[in-house]
Amino acid sequence: MYPRRDPNATGVYTTAFPVHLTGSAVAKENFHVRNCSFRSRKGGVLEGQKSLPRDNDSSHRQVLCDGFQSSEHQSSSSPSESHLLNIAGPVSTLKAYPACPFCRGDSTATNTQRRLGIAPLGNIYFGGQNFGAVCPRSGIPHLTPHCEQWIRERSGQEPRFRHLYSGGAPRSHFSESDLVPTFVSVQAQVKQPGLPEKWILHSLVSAFTNSDFSLVFPLINPVLFEETARLAYSPDEMEPLLERITAKACVLAFVSLASSHCPNANGASHVDIDSCARDAQILLSDIIEDSSITTLQTILMLLLHETLCGRLQASSMYHALACRTVFTLGGHTVMVSTPTDRNLTVQEHEDRHLRRLFWLCYVLDKEISLRNGQPPAIPDQFCDLTLPEGYAQSRFLPTEQGQIQNPWLPGDLRLSILKSKAVQLLYSHASLRKSDAELLKTIRELDEELETWRTSIPEAFSPNLSLEYDTRLEGVTSMSTNMLLIELHLDYHFLLNTIHCASSRCITRGSSDPQQISVGVQSSFDLSVEASRSTIVYLSMSASRLAGEAFWFFVFYPLSALMNLFFNILQNPGHALAVHDMELLGKTSQIIRSMPIRRVTSHETEYLTKMDNLVAELCRLSKCAIEKHQAMLSTYQVNDGM
Repeated sequence: MYPRRDPNATGVYTTAFPVHLTGSAVAKENFHVRNCSFRSRKGGVLEGQKSLPRDNDSSHRQVLCDGFQSSEHQSSSSPSESHLLNIAGPVSTLKAYPACPFCRGDSTATNTQRRLGIAPLGNIYFGGQNFGAVCPRSGIPHLTPHCEQWIRERSGQEPRFRHLYSGGAPRSHFSESDLVPTFVSVQAQVKQPGLPEKWILHSLVSAFTNSDFSLVFPLINPVLFEETARLAYSPDEMEPLLERITAKACVLAFVSLASSHCPNANGASHVDIDSCARDAQILLSDIIEDSSITTLQTILMLLLHETLCGRLQASSMYHALACRTVFTLGGHTVMVSTPTDRNLTVQEHEDRHLRRLFWLCYVLDKEISLRNGQPPAIPDQFCDLTLPEGYAQSRFLPTEQGQIQNPWLPGDLRLSILKSKAVQLLYSHASLRKSDAELLKTIRELDEELETWRTSIPEAFSPNLSLEYDTRLEGVTSMSTNMLLIELHLDYHFLLNTIHCASSRCITRGSSDPQQISVGVQSSFDLSVEASRSTIVYLSMSASRLAGEAFWFFVFYPLSALMNLFFNILQNPGHALAVHDMELLGKTSQIIRSMPIRRVTSHETEYLTKMDNLVAELCRLSKCAIEKHQAMLSTYQVNDGM
């Protein structure tokens, strides 16, 4: 590919690392961070809605083996009788790293928490308390001792979660390909990583560019990639060394990803997926300063590889690096128009492809921010968010054979922009300054915008407000159409939940009539819980229709809904739908197991087993809470009749 440079190349990583580094020092620091210093605190999350506190001052860093650092965050204050709950976090599974703080022991020590007026995304919160986090190693919710005490009080039973927390799978259970490699600069190696034979690359390029996957993730431009391949395989020592190494890294990352997605392509069976990805990661240490589209493609391909392997924390780190790179290249502001009377020039190909990569970074950024609670890496106010030419008209059109198709990108760009707006207006630090009236007004406005978006979607794809059964799935034969329909429904219900759970902050603002405020936010609570019900109902119909490579993208949705309904049952065991919700909980394990998995490793097997055990325990506790409430009610009625 023709290199695209920026004189201020160091801007790529000034915000990606804790210190300002350049040159080889950045490469070394990058690989040190990748290998041993990811923070385990953020993962899948549950977020409470009443005065959901997070005490940043009480969090502390504890150094573990090999320099690993983690944040412990627990609560000791008593739970509030809030009805409101939400989950907003991914199932993050980093098997290469030491256990998270919750895995390391059964200590009941807790830290004093100060109350915050915000319901922060990023941890498990309920009733104004930090109830735990999703373990970044196992992907299983780990609840604090305080949360377990609350469960005892509500259910009358001893919760049995500790066997799910114990250390996860030991290192010896992993094959070498399961581990994030120890990175060594390619300059320190005697021999650089080898490339696959050219015919293998050509076969995979053809298979990839003709697949719907390339429309969702437009990682390469066929015209520009020809130059990338030429540089990678060039024996000419006159070619710039950095550009040749960059091209090799890109080819290796592409071959790894394409052979995983297109296993039936000629040549795919000749590719060692993990070895190619590992070699690309090693080469990345020497190309980090090469701010080019080729480097950006490489980073995004490795991001997807880590995601498909279930290493979501690692993929989020690649995402941060990709965002800094796309900023350096100007992808957040470059605008392109497609000429109709001539072929594109190389520069126009580059500009158009860069803009597509920006949108891919943008969509992933808003998704990551919603799921792990971290601030978005891409600030909207610095970006030109004009939609791609013809996007609104072509997004939902069927693909015609042989027709040049504009990339779809994941989900819907307009919904991604609304996600960004919701995070900024409801979950940023600045939103703390809003009064109750301002907050509720913002929630209503966002709800109206979400409804406007929903009604703007063609009827064949528009998400339903509440689901019992969706007959549209029966007539879908195209995998791409099927995936879009499912994704829009799940995204809609999750964002609906995220918007309305913010109303819980009104409960803890010192109102003279808390009960009145609670009634005022009841409709938001009902919408939040109904969204979780709809998620499980919809997945019970659609989970088996997902693409195999989508498992780690979508498993977050049933886990989110599962925990939301569980806490709602324990808080309201006498609710008319409590038994119905308990039945939905019981379906979650089978829903997750029905989701296809392209590559089943010990990682996925262990996760499924632990999810089975978790769901069984949540169902047991829910049943006990309902029976306890019914027994108390019967006793009260008997005493009242005497």
